[in-house]
Formats: sequence, C-alpha cells, structure tokens
Amino acid sequence: MSRLHDKDVTVGMPDGLMSFEHRRVWEKFFAALGVKTVSSGKTTNDIIRYGVSLCSNETCLPVKVLAGHAASLCGRADCIFVPRCMSVCKGEKSCPKLCGLPDVIRLSLKNKAPVTGVTVDLDTSVKESGKSLSALSETIGREKRSVESAFLRIVVPGLAAENSPNAFIPELNVEKEKPVIAVLGHPYMIFDELLSMELIKKLISAGYRVLTPYDIKRSVRRANARPFAGRSFYETGLDILGAFNVFRKMDIVAGMVYLTPFACGVDSIAAEFVERGIREEPRKPFLKLTVDEHSGESGFDTRLEAFLDMLPAGSLNEKRQSV
Repeated sequence: MSRLHDKDVTVGMPDGLMSFEHRRVWEKFFAALGVKTVSSGKTTNDIIRYGVSLCSNETCLPVKVLAGHAASLCGRADCIFVPRCMSVCKGEKSCPKLCGLPDVIRLSLKNKAPVTGVTVDLDTSVKESGKSLSALSETIGREKRSVESAFLRIVVPGLAAENSPNAFIPELNVEKEKPVIAVLGHPYMIFDELLSMELIKKLISAGYRVLTPYDIKRSVRRANARPFAGRSFYETGLDILGAFNVFRKMDIVAGMVYLTPFACGVDSIAAEFVERGIREEPRKPFLKLTVDEHSGESGFDTRLEAFLDMLPAGSLNEKRQSV
C-alpha cells in the first residue's frame, strides 16, 4: 500500500481482540515514529450489532466485535491498523483467527477504509516479520529503517512482556481478608465490560477479590501450563492453563469462573483440561459461562448468583449483596 496522503496520516486502532494486551505496545510503536493514532473506544451495543452484520454466522463473537470496532473508525482515520499475529514468541502460536484477521476485516469493510498492518511471527523469524514492515512504512510515510528499528526495539519485547498491562489493577487487589474468585478467559472477553456483562465488577460488588491469568507473571503461566508446558500451543491457551494450575493450588481461591465465547477453538481444548483438573479440586466450585451475541444478561446473572451461593460470603463482616 502506498502512502495515502502527502500529509501525516492518522492510524485507526480497533479496541478488540488482543488490543487488550497489546494496545500500549502498538501505541508506543506509532508514537516513537511520530504517527497519530485514534482508538475506537469501548465496545458498545451498536458496535456489536454492526460487527455481527458484517461477518458470517460462523465467525466467533470477538472477531465480529473487532469488525464493528474497525467499521466505527471509518471516516475517523486514514487507515485501519490490524496486525497479522502468527506468534508473539518462540514456541507459541496465536489463535488461527488472528492469523487471518487482516483479510477478514478487509473483506468485512468492503473497501470503506484501507486496512494496513504487519505480520508478527516471532516463532519462525523476527527478520521475516520485519520484511512486512515495508508496506507499513510507505503507508505512514516513515523510513523503513526507522520502522524496523521501532519494531525490534518496542514491539518484539513488548508483545511477550513478563508483566501484563492488565496485571495489578488496584481495585482487584485490595482488602486481602476477602475470599478470591479466579476469572479465566481470553483478555478480550474478561476485560471487555460489555462482552463479559461486567463480570469482574459484579464479583467485586458481591464482596470478592478477583484474580485473572494476567495477574500472574508470564513465565509462571508458561511453567504451569500443563499438559502443554514447554510445548508449542496457542498463546491464550497457555495463559489460561498456566493460571488455572496456579489458582487451583491457592487456598485463598474460593472458586473459579471460566468465560468463553461460543465456538472458540482454543477454548474447546483449554476448557477440556480445565474441567478435568477441577474435578480433582472438589472444594473449589467452578462455573463455565459461554456467551455469544444472543446471550441475555438476566440468564447470565442467574447462573452467576447460583454459583455464588456455593461460596463463602464475599466479606467476613458483611452479607453478600446480590449481583
């Protein structure tokens, strides 16, 4: 893709999928190059409806939502940035949907806005990933050498950072006398307030502390990701399995909730091992919540309330409030 304008371009960044983990890395990357970015903002019902209308029925909910986010940036940005994420580090793979994501979004938008990005494949070769930066350098009007340097200096270490940007959120780590509920799932599910139906907020309001996989250091998640520890597997699957095997041995964890989008391929594998493992922990109640664009909040809340009834009260001194 050639440079769109003689003036500096504005790059649109859809706030969906792995942007919950990688957004700051890419923002820092573009900032280092002096390129302006604009975000699509939080997920709304309009974004979901629009994304659903743009994608086929077989497309998973998070991809539909990303399509809605991308569409909301049309007219606000000169191009939409959607990286082709094959792998963020050695020995790991990204969800297959992420591998073809730029093509899906390009087809969904039907030429309403140009889609640009880079190929991130840090399992095979960082240098090979660097080759895809040529087109991006032309689009944003920056020297290829500068773009490659920023990629190697900021993106490569940032995508596989030891500490997640979603870790140590203050409101999730206070009042340590309270019992803990571990919430498992992809970051774009558990941290998107609309897709998760404010699950974390509801648990906190009910008097519990919440821990997620992203409160655990990456190396610890990987070391505990049985049965795939040390083996090639999907990135988010390793996050979930590693965190589960840590949480299941923590006395302060009173129960676990696994939030998954309908028809998720990675979760079909990871959830199976989680469900097998939880049978060995009879004192830890477990709830699996599957959502799609048709899920209603009342049914969601009913299941959550029934689950909480099996747990000790969220506060030692106060009666738990209904979610």
